[in-house]
Amino acid sequence: MLAARIHRHGAPDVLQIDDIPVPGIGSGDLLIRVLATSVNHRDIWIRKGHPHPAYRVDLPTALGVDVCGVVEKTGAAVTSFKPGDRIVANPYMPCGKCDYCQEGSFQYCPCFSVYNGSYAQYSVIPSAIAVVIAPEVPIHAAAAFPNSYITAWQMLVDKAQMTPADTVFVWAGTSGLGSAAVDIARLTGARVIASAGSARKLDMLKTYGADLVVDHHDSAMVSQVMAFTRGKGATIVFEHVGKATWGRSVEMCSSGGTIVTAGATSGDEVSMDVTYAFVKQIRILGSRLGTMKDARQSVHHLNQGRFKPRIGEILPLAEIAHAHALMEKGEIVGKIIIDLQAN
Repeated sequence: MLAARIHRHGAPDVLQIDDIPVPGIGSGDLLIRVLATSVNHRDIWIRKGHPHPAYRVDLPTALGVDVCGVVEKTGAAVTSFKPGDRIVANPYMPCGKCDYCQEGSFQYCPCFSVYNGSYAQYSVIPSAIAVVIAPEVPIHAAAAFPNSYITAWQMLVDKAQMTPADTVFVWAGTSGLGSAAVDIARLTGARVIASAGSARKLDMLKTYGADLVVDHHDSAMVSQVMAFTRGKGATIVFEHVGKATWGRSVEMCSSGGTIVTAGATSGDEVSMDVTYAFVKQIRILGSRLGTMKDARQSVHHLNQGRFKPRIGEILPLAEIAHAHALMEKGEIVGKIIIDLQAN
């Protein structure tokens, strides 16, 4: 089978197409014929050699966290899936053995791992992380779904406990994670304010159904948010940018509000006026990926046609290096999809 792998860390050109054997499966596994996957920031960080232990992998390795395809073969112990099922996989894999997992608090597992290897014609996944998708779901939309929507669902529904009474501010609303947050917030009935950083992205964002769209490069952006909310601020700030946005997230968060964060695409180290945080009694919640409960709940809405993942570019596996370069430039609106059927 063909797989896009890295043998060393570096620029996009370290990605190469290798012809490697189709992997074998264990008794609880599924062999998936991958139809499509997507490019995520995690792929970029691993490729570059991010120093955090969460992004360390043994080389060579195929990158990619979003598995979307058809079950080709099932392990001997698998009873919930059969060959021919169309599935997506939740990339978050708790250990199942620690105290948190034993008590059902899977989100806090300290020994979790993240699936890696969807840039390939075939992938092996534990059956426990698979969810069936409806025949009506377009395969490219399904490939854009797992990492972005399951993560955003965990952040807004589970962690921030969003309600229709909330006003949710979403940074970078045209990104994969940001657009997922807009979709989920609108599904709940909350008011949505979303940001973008170019005229093209702002125009696109206006079609997503946000109640207010703001330019995050505008120095008056926080003032616009405060005016729109009559001085209250956003009750939930959806953070996934980090260094470039953190101070403004604290400023615009309402008294008793929540900042929920699951990313740092602009940098890991942030500074803030801590007085804002304790005077306004802000909750700051860290989040990562999502549990199988989040996966099943969010996929239910995908299967019902309530979510429309935004697709910015569709490329074959042979152009994976170009796909990484496009993502690093930040000019694509929506997810970059890798179509494994096009090779």
